Amino acid sequence: MRQDKIRRQREIAQARTRLIAYLQRVAGPTLTAEEAQTALETAKAWTPGPARALDDYFAEHPNALTEPSPHCPLQVVRLLQHLEATGHGDAVTQLGCARCHRTDRRLTRLTPEGRCCDWCVGRTELRPCARCGEDGHIVTQREEGPICRRCYRKDPLFLKTCAGCGRNRAPAVRREDGTFFCAHCNPDKPEHECIHCGELRPANAITEDGPVCIRCYLAPPTLCDICQQIKSIRVRKPEGEPVICGDCHRGPKRTCVQCGQVRHGFTRREGDFYCTACRQRPWLPCADCDETRPVKVRWPVGPLCDTCYQRRRRQPAPCAQCGTLRTLVGRAEDGRNICGPCSGTDLDYTCPRCNRPGAVYADGACAYCVSKDRVRQLLSSEDGTIHPQLQPLAEQLGAANHPWSVLLWMRRSDSARMLAGLAAHGQEITHELLDDLPQSRDCLYIRELLVAAGVLPKRAEHFARLQLWLKDKLVDLSPQQAQIIRPFAEWGVVRAARRRADQGRYSLGSANSDRRSVRAAIKFMTWLDDNSITLAALGQEDLDLWLTTNPTRRRDLKPFIRWTVARRLTGKVTIPTKKYGLPSRFMHSDELNQQLRRCLNDDRLPLEARIIGALTSLYALPVTRIVALTTDRFQRDGDDAYLTINKHPVLLPPRLAVLIERQITSPDVSTSVLQQSHTGKPGFLFPGRPPSRPRSAETVSEYMRRHDLPGISARNTAMMEAITDLPPIVVSDLFGIHPQTAYAWAQYAQNSWAEYLEAQSAE
Repeated sequence: MRQDKIRRQREIAQARTRLIAYLQRVAGPTLTAEEAQTALETAKAWTPGPARALDDYFAEHPNALTEPSPHCPLQVVRLLQHLEATGHGDAVTQLGCARCHRTDRRLTRLTPEGRCCDWCVGRTELRPCARCGEDGHIVTQREEGPICRRCYRKDPLFLKTCAGCGRNRAPAVRREDGTFFCAHCNPDKPEHECIHCGELRPANAITEDGPVCIRCYLAPPTLCDICQQIKSIRVRKPEGEPVICGDCHRGPKRTCVQCGQVRHGFTRREGDFYCTACRQRPWLPCADCDETRPVKVRWPVGPLCDTCYQRRRRQPAPCAQCGTLRTLVGRAEDGRNICGPCSGTDLDYTCPRCNRPGAVYADGACAYCVSKDRVRQLLSSEDGTIHPQLQPLAEQLGAANHPWSVLLWMRRSDSARMLAGLAAHGQEITHELLDDLPQSRDCLYIRELLVAAGVLPKRAEHFARLQLWLKDKLVDLSPQQAQIIRPFAEWGVVRAARRRADQGRYSLGSANSDRRSVRAAIKFMTWLDDNSITLAALGQEDLDLWLTTNPTRRRDLKPFIRWTVARRLTGKVTIPTKKYGLPSRFMHSDELNQQLRRCLNDDRLPLEARIIGALTSLYALPVTRIVALTTDRFQRDGDDAYLTINKHPVLLPPRLAVLIERQITSPDVSTSVLQQSHTGKPGFLFPGRPPSRPRSAETVSEYMRRHDLPGISARNTAMMEAITDLPPIVVSDLFGIHPQTAYAWAQYAQNSWAEYLEAQSAE
């Protein structure tokens, strides 16, 4: 025991000797052995344990004091700071904070980036505050628990009475006599001569040209994360949160006294908080609509509400006196609308750049000019030029008929920010590049936008998305499941889907059905593993048990079972086919004719609702097939018009032909960023957003229900009338249904349709 103790003492003495020699070698001959020992004691590296650890660290890192690592021990940081304080700082390199890079802070916190000061760690570490309950930067402890910085600045124990202004404010300086001064009244704040006004005042900022006082200081313009414009910043937030300019800053979020919701807004002088929508405005009769509403603006025509104000600004018209196309802000004695100069005012909402009359959107320019500028900024790379590949998209976005939709999309949509990030890199955008990104809704919208603009070629998107989904889905499978599920997905699902996609018959519903089949197969394999059942030992009783506990998966599991049986992975097990009942939702023929007349003659209905309702009532078309119709299926032959539903053209009523022509000429896609598809291929009769895809069948069905136009009952009744007047094979060719389906309808009509009509007549 004594020999071990002597050996340890000798090792510690040797380690201390090496540390002293190392410090003298780095600092030079000016550092004596006694000063080196004092430095080690100050750094808390003289005791046996730290001395041995520091000696080992210096042996592995010979340049630890001249090229310090951000992950070095705390003793190294203390040594560097002590050598700097004792006049040996020229021989060493001070370690800075890994985040703020300041060398005058205590680097006691070790983070994944390296050693950081308490201030930087406190700015990034969020913990719940005991007062406000929100996650914040904890700066102190009170009886109730940790207090965040925001609550601490309002703490009565922290606030002091300022000796200058007499208000309770956060103290900035404390005098020897015990008096406090706030930051605004601090008398010890040095004064400088402002480089702009020349007066001697405290400097608000020290720029490269010199000091600037608070009156002359303007914050340097920075890119606003909201409007994507270079402007003076109003709100600077921590890293990772948006930087907001003065135009986009909407005030804090609080509870509005009017609507009771937590929104952005402002506090009035009496202390009440109102959100932006509820801020108090005088209520007067509007000069246009005569309804008493909050006043948006007072023009020579009189007070206007917000709706009438926006309508007049965005819809310029010829002046009744001078005939110039302008925004009409006044009204003559005869009641006609006149422009600003004719009404004796300087109100002239004309863009100085393009001389377009209408609403001035920003920077004195109209929405059309501002939209072109911001589209150019959005799609520009780091050198300020637009990649030739994105030039068609920039031209189409800049020439949009509704620039307000484009501006709103660029300001609020995450897809616009993602597109800006792709454009900033300057590399060619391809389908493969987008496939490597997370397949979110924003990525899907960007892809469809580029396809609609003709930047990317059109592809079988539903099939491509199925492949991407399978790629991610099969990664998480166990080796035993992957050995079965992967061949099923590739040869049982993808192979059939590719064949249908090549024929142009692979829809969104088909893709969703294939995904459900794969999910059902994975769930079934997991159930087999949990119950220690192999596919080879699977019996009909086991399959029936699973179907009993998962009745909604019966149809989805059928492809997998059929595939395993065909490859003899299981015995001859089967899933019983569920028999579906005959159609039961009908309407009377008079109701169907009334609906058809309403669709053809009622101008109060939207154009799309009239066309869809008429096609359903005349040709028994489901919504899924109506939304898939393209404009090239409509043809004129003299006075007659035809619509090719399947393979053969069908004669259209003249009034319905006029409605379809109006829809083709001016489709209702006013809220889309692009108003038409530029792929060179026939567009959809009912284009979606963007117009490279049709409208969603689910959305259209809900749209028809809102206008009280039934779908399924009208389609069933129209099919019954068609099948009773025409042979089943003719109905199959014209309407594009399977011959067996047409014959089933014919048989059902012979057996039950007459009884149904008699029952309806009796009622």
